[in-house]
Amino acid sequence: MSKLWFVALAVLIFGCSSSSSDSDADPGGASGAGAPSRAGASGNSAGAPNSSAGAPNTPNTAGAPSTAGAPSAAGAPNSAGAPSSAGAPNAAGAPSSAGASNTAGAPGTAGSAGTGTTSGDFWVAPDGADTNPGTEAKPFQTVPYAIARLTAGLTLWVKAGTYKVTAAVSIRKVGTAAAPFTIAAAPGARPVVDFATPAGVRGFDITGDYWRIKGLEVKNASDNCIAIGGSHNIIDNLVIHHCGDTGLQITVSSSLALDQTRGADNLILDTDSYENFDAATGGENADGFAAKLRIGAGNVFRGCRAYNNADDGWDLFAADDVVLIENCWAFLNGKGVNGSNPAGDGNGFKLGGKPTSEGEGGAVHLLKNCFAFENLTCGYTQNSNPEVPKLSACGAKDNKTDYCQTLSKSGEVSMTMSAAAAKAAPRNADGSLPPMK
Repeated sequence: MSKLWFVALAVLIFGCSSSSSDSDADPGGASGAGAPSRAGASGNSAGAPNSSAGAPNTPNTAGAPSTAGAPSAAGAPNSAGAPSSAGAPNAAGAPSSAGASNTAGAPGTAGSAGTGTTSGDFWVAPDGADTNPGTEAKPFQTVPYAIARLTAGLTLWVKAGTYKVTAAVSIRKVGTAAAPFTIAAAPGARPVVDFATPAGVRGFDITGDYWRIKGLEVKNASDNCIAIGGSHNIIDNLVIHHCGDTGLQITVSSSLALDQTRGADNLILDTDSYENFDAATGGENADGFAAKLRIGAGNVFRGCRAYNNADDGWDLFAADDVVLIENCWAFLNGKGVNGSNPAGDGNGFKLGGKPTSEGEGGAVHLLKNCFAFENLTCGYTQNSNPEVPKLSACGAKDNKTDYCQTLSKSGEVSMTMSAAAAKAAPRNADGSLPPMK
């Protein structure tokens, strides 16, 4: 070959090498529409496509990180297919010009990861501390403090032991049927809430709605141990005793006497109330249970026992809405265990009373499968109710008078159980009373 041929070949080779593109100079393809945003975020709030007609960025060579190589605003690196701030991967791993997700990467969940918090139930224990977070491992110490922090839909679990409370516990919050407030004994426990309140002060004063209290022992309030003026509340499997007035009473304040949404639809279930005595009146007002004076409709007592109360087992004095009492026992009322009870009436079931003020009246109260025995005065009494209460499948024995005034009775049941046996009778596994003998 001639010399000229070699010269031409050399020119051709070296000329082609000098025109090669610098593809690694901007590995993120960060030019034009593919340039990263100032904040370095790899996705915008709506996960919109890139500004340049939604075209994907130029892919990185071998998936290498972008020029900045820094994490996005949400902390996610922009390297080789890492997620954008909205949780969506870029088409080729490079951020868009406005931080928007690339066309090939669907937006995520608007940054939901790590933004939400959840709260669990609270716990309280005698050896806890109110500076604790209220968890099972680090419980609160005092019942009022714990209740004040309870939110609808959650439960305050009360561990075993005795809780001394020296003031009324006012319960005002309103829950819903789907999200009630719950105060419950911890599994296997029967915690004791011991009120030592000043004269005339209640224990639990419930004017809120949709509260459930279960499994506690409540005692020693100088007035009602539990007073209910709210609605849709459930008292379940409580033991109430030695209160300075009626153990559990449903009554609405006089200012709300005509509001039929108040003091309504409460359920008292599988609860005992006994040995309540009001020393200031010689035993005149301390009943086991009461739904009296001003109440709303739909109140129910089921599976309850009232005994050795200074006044009556149940008192429905002047209640103008029907109360249902079902599968309940009243015995030894008017017969205090200490023998001193000069003013107590001593009825098993007092089923009315002459109304004396606005919001009061009469109602056809209903009793089903109830039993009254060994009470001081009447087993059942109309007590001047303007209406006639109805008794179905009920029984009575060994009261001074079994049935007083006018009552509608059907299917009367005979019984032999003594008061002593009734006190000792264990409840069924579900908390209900055993069959009457």
